[in-house]
Amino acid sequence: MARSLSIAAYLARLGEPESKQRFVTQPPRPFGVIIWARCSHADQLTAIETLNRRLTEDGDPVQVIATIDNWDNSLSDRALPEPKGRENIQSFMQHWQPVIGIWVRGDLDPIILEEWREAKLPSLLVDATAEGLEQVAGSWVPGAMRSLLSQFETVLTVDQAAAEGLIRAGTPQEVVRVTGQMEDCAPPLPCIETERQDFANAIGTRPVWLAAAAQLNECQDLVDAHLTASHRAHRLLLIIAPKDPADAPRFAEEVRARNLYVTLRSETTAPSDLTQVLIIDSDEDLGLWYRIAPISYLGGTLHGGGCRDPFEPATLGSAVIYGPNVSPYQKHAARLNAAAASHLIRSGADLGPLVETLLSTDKVATLAHAAWDVTSRGADVTNRIVRIVQRRLEDLGH
Repeated sequence: MARSLSIAAYLARLGEPESKQRFVTQPPRPFGVIIWARCSHADQLTAIETLNRRLTEDGDPVQVIATIDNWDNSLSDRALPEPKGRENIQSFMQHWQPVIGIWVRGDLDPIILEEWREAKLPSLLVDATAEGLEQVAGSWVPGAMRSLLSQFETVLTVDQAAAEGLIRAGTPQEVVRVTGQMEDCAPPLPCIETERQDFANAIGTRPVWLAAAAQLNECQDLVDAHLTASHRAHRLLLIIAPKDPADAPRFAEEVRARNLYVTLRSETTAPSDLTQVLIIDSDEDLGLWYRIAPISYLGGTLHGGGCRDPFEPATLGSAVIYGPNVSPYQKHAARLNAAAASHLIRSGADLGPLVETLLSTDKVATLAHAAWDVTSRGADVTNRIVRIVQRRLEDLGH
């Protein structure tokens, strides 16, 4: 991993960053092996957290430390600020003593990568794309990009086009593999299996749909949709899980005003046959309701105000419906949409007819299967990275 002449020439022209950032005091280093994961964006952190869980499933003393370029306090429990400048990078590495570096997509920072090279740190490039490579060096130096890319022992790309672009830019072809993206969804939301079984037995064959993290300003949209869908299935049950459980009485009031029979979760362990709308006024996790309902509408997506991650119901086999306001989960929604694994509605008027259509068992099963495929595909990539890291740790004697 000796420094190439191209990198030396480039760094000489680049110099140090204009901002001489003071080295940030680091948390105590935990016992065991440290892996440094350099991220460019906050939406990459979930994938790294998933990787960390997989690496520690067998109780191995391994810790993935994530850094992020544009860090702020909201990320303080998930990542550290990226060190800037050679002295700070060297201090960071002396403190954490990482044994492997993982570069997640994003721009290649030649100063960090050079310090990795100098430290003989084995490194991987994952979720790799060829986007933005022309901006990395800033000023052109012959062979600089090739030198940067050649230090990665393994490069896992999101698709074939990315692989071809990285090879053209100078990545050795033999280290490039097309794998797709890492798994970037949180673990499936939990539930108590006996509660799920009891509830499922109580409702029997009744068709069910869920409004997850619903907001008061969409209550009438939900009622209209339920009335529309009930024309096809008169025993249809709507479960409303308010974003704020304290709003449950208001939901109940508005639904009763439309002459629907309402039951609050606190009033019974299971709804009766008369119940048309069950409103969750407890702090129970959505994991139970995603498992019960084959169809889930994500609250807050019609009129804004924040929503749940669409991967949550998708991983649990519930077909996903959402409106246009899916921030901050646009990427997850786009991946589901591209795979025909979810339904985007433009207004509340679209919700009822869509729920009615999805009451067809084969249609909702097709949607749910496609969604599961999207969310599980990344698990294979993460497992592959785990195997690569574990083999490398064995080679290094850890």
